[in-house]
Amino acid sequence: MQRLEFEMFANEILSRLPTKYVARLRCVSKQWRYELSSHLFAIIHYRRMANNPYRKVIMFTNSSIDIHNSIGGKLDISSGKSISFPVDTHLSNLIILASQYGILLMCIQWRPNELILWNPTTNKFSNLCDKKPKNFFDLREDAVGIYMDSSNDLKILLLQRRKDDVIPRVYSRNTREWKTLTFLKGADYASTLYWWSSGTLCNNVLYFPSPHYWTPAKSYTIAFDVESETFYKVSIPQSTDLFGRQRSFLNIRNTLHMFIVVETPKTIVKLYKFEDEIWSEVSSFRSGKLFYSVDSWRNKLAENKGDTWTVNIDRGGIIEIQIGMKDSQYLRDAEKFQGIYNVASFEETVVSPI
Repeated sequence: MQRLEFEMFANEILSRLPTKYVARLRCVSKQWRYELSSHLFAIIHYRRMANNPYRKVIMFTNSSIDIHNSIGGKLDISSGKSISFPVDTHLSNLIILASQYGILLMCIQWRPNELILWNPTTNKFSNLCDKKPKNFFDLREDAVGIYMDSSNDLKILLLQRRKDDVIPRVYSRNTREWKTLTFLKGADYASTLYWWSSGTLCNNVLYFPSPHYWTPAKSYTIAFDVESETFYKVSIPQSTDLFGRQRSFLNIRNTLHMFIVVETPKTIVKLYKFEDEIWSEVSSFRSGKLFYSVDSWRNKLAENKGDTWTVNIDRGGIIEIQIGMKDSQYLRDAEKFQGIYNVASFEETVVSPI
């Protein structure tokens, strides 16, 4: 088979196969390995897998890394299996920062100069530490996001808060190098009074929620256009009697969303969407169960029947809300465990971090 014909065969036919079968087919010949290991094939394969209702949920504990099946947002606890991390460190040191394209961005907590880009399906990884590891990444101060540009180059955006400055840096998988960008001028962006969270990708923009610790009205959002590599500031949902906001945004059919929790006087969880530069309320939920730790929430997962949604808020704790049929349909394409500490869902893909 001619190379061009085989490339079309791989991209149109083989890209529809589950990841485990692609891995087996790479062993057929050198040509098959070459074509099925290309970045182009990986992107095509990911886009097909992204539409698959079957996903994986990964959970880190101090003693194990467990992966479960998720079908239509319902977690199958009985399907769990344990895997190992490719870097030699205690599991309690590992923190999930972001998940995109079947790739996890990890931090080794007690060696904060190390950011690890890892595909848990293929177990391939890359250490993103540059030549100047001192103060490379600060878990308390910095924020990260994963995206691909128009040339399908996998990139990592790192926002470093150092003294009175914000230093934005971008890592390119193609060049394996970091470059420094220009950030916004003015305001107190580097202030430690703001709680930065990982970026959520939506319509080629990474959004970073920046809630203020003491004054919710001062909260804002940092937006990063991945094509122009420029930053701008946008609003964040405002409300009186604010109890907390979701730590990460939601991408629902390429529209930015966020949960906020208010007390009036009962606890109410509201879902907002961001369209045409305006936040508007989508739905409201009056029933919710508060968990004060991730462990207590995990212990109740086996009882989950798929009719709840989990919201991790910036002022501490996890709220689990009941959702009806209408809301379940609306949320069906969203990341269900967005922002939950050391929990993430992902597609099984062959996208390589190297």
